[in-house]
Amino acid sequence: MKTQPLLKKAKYVMLKKSKNLTDKQRARFEEINQANLDTAKAWKMRENFMALYDCTSVEEASAYFDRWVENVMHSTIAPMKKIAKTLRSFKTGIINTVKYRLTNAIAEGMNSQIQKLKTVAQGYRNFENLKTAILFYNGKLSMLSQR
Repeated sequence: MKTQPLLKKAKYVMLKKSKNLTDKQRARFEEINQANLDTAKAWKMRENFMALYDCTSVEEASAYFDRWVENVMHSTIAPMKKIAKTLRSFKTGIINTVKYRLTNAIAEGMNSQIQKLKTVAQGYRNFENLKTAILFYNGKLSMLSQR
């Protein structure tokens, strides 16, 4: 599969949300959008999906989600259809995110810190040592004695 010359070095433009684009990136996106590439269409579908989180009620979010899936399934972009099918199986969880406004960001951040500890140490002799390192690091303890 040949890459479109227009898409070279455009990865980060396509990964950003529209509100976070710089003027230069916005111009680059408009250039890609004018070419009517599937990449730009997929980007718009993703942006439309993200608008789901602006819904204020569960009913509104559920209806929006169903419309979004239906629109994607009527598109010609196979990877987006696959994503829509996958997301459909997680609809309850997605709608609960709108309902409760909670995420697992804190847990993911903690897991990231634990992975960093494991990488830096290049392994621990036993689980107790790992547990101590996690508690020590996350407790922001000082290694200096308190005299």
